[in-house]
Amino acid sequence: MPGFPRLPRHGPLLTGLAFTRIIGWGSIYYAPSVLAGYLDRELALGPTVVFGGVTILLITGAALSPALGRHLDSRGTRQAMCVGAAICAVGLALLSQAQGPVSYLATWFVIGIGHAMQLANTGNVTVAQLMGERTRRVIGLMMLVTGLASSVFWPLTAALSAAYGWRICLLVFAAMQLFVVLPIHLAIPRYRAKLPAEAAAAELPPEDEGRVLPDQRRATFWLVALSFSASGLVSWGLPLHVIGLMQSAGLSNATAVAIATLSGPATLVARAVDTLAGERLPVERVALAGLVLGPASCLLMATAPGSAGVAVAFILLFNAAMGVIAVARATLPLALFGRRGFGSMLGRLAVPQNLTFAAAPLLFALMIERIGPSGTLIMSAAIQLTALLAMFALVRRLRA
Repeated sequence: MPGFPRLPRHGPLLTGLAFTRIIGWGSIYYAPSVLAGYLDRELALGPTVVFGGVTILLITGAALSPALGRHLDSRGTRQAMCVGAAICAVGLALLSQAQGPVSYLATWFVIGIGHAMQLANTGNVTVAQLMGERTRRVIGLMMLVTGLASSVFWPLTAALSAAYGWRICLLVFAAMQLFVVLPIHLAIPRYRAKLPAEAAAAELPPEDEGRVLPDQRRATFWLVALSFSASGLVSWGLPLHVIGLMQSAGLSNATAVAIATLSGPATLVARAVDTLAGERLPVERVALAGLVLGPASCLLMATAPGSAGVAVAFILLFNAAMGVIAVARATLPLALFGRRGFGSMLGRLAVPQNLTFAAAPLLFALMIERIGPSGTLIMSAAIQLTALLAMFALVRRLRA
């Protein structure tokens, strides 16, 4: 790619970027699951309001993603990721001072801007611009590490909140953005896109163009969007409630938290297998395998919700499936549509996906309240079946 020599020195930078993703996802997305009890007791914020913050974050990201994607393609990711880290720091600091539902929810607009600029798809565009044809493997390796975000930040958030209170906990997370994340983002090389004349004169490698012909891209785009939006509805909604779901099924708080922390290692193993062996298979077939495991795990948990053994099996299978699909969500558009305009393509896909993801926390809170844990798991399986059918249609289309 222009402007980025593919040299071994990118290894430390990529390691640092993976570390910043653990901090970003852990402190922003996973922390509310642990802080919900404190927010309810001190500010009388119920689960709907608490997880409504994540909904606002995702809607904000959906609104920004198309324009941000075009900016990343033309200007690179360094500036956006640095500004995003600073905005996230401000947002987390403001969140620590929330006094009620209005100030709590308003702060998530700020965090949503920072999240879109430094997390979400921006990190994957950074890898594509740095690594060229090695993008799929490197994205898999980075997501392999960032799959530990929940296992690191659930216990860390619990420990900090218990020792110093939830407000100090969020201030610590804000400081991490300024003093750990921002310096790493400043190390991203500057990027210069090819001018139109240069692009026309250059011989583009196959991975820049993708596998889908121009006249087939529209239908392929919507099959990808449907499959990943439906699977993401579950993967963004269910994990936020999985601890409470296991508790309501009869497991103790300590047991539920211990089992939930297995989600990180399960995701890690699945992404490791995908990274090591996935390049031998088309990415859509790897995604198809993950989309089979998802509904199967939810139906398994629905059959015996009070069993610790079944809960462990559910966590392992469900998070293995979600780990594979999360990698495919970043790498399948790259394989199908090519590296040229990758940021813009991810930005377009982010609109239906983020709007679906935004509805997930509230939808799952309502489902657990109205139809109970078992009904929620059965509904989760049905939603994931829709994703499976869309991906199956895509595989047949590509084969034809």
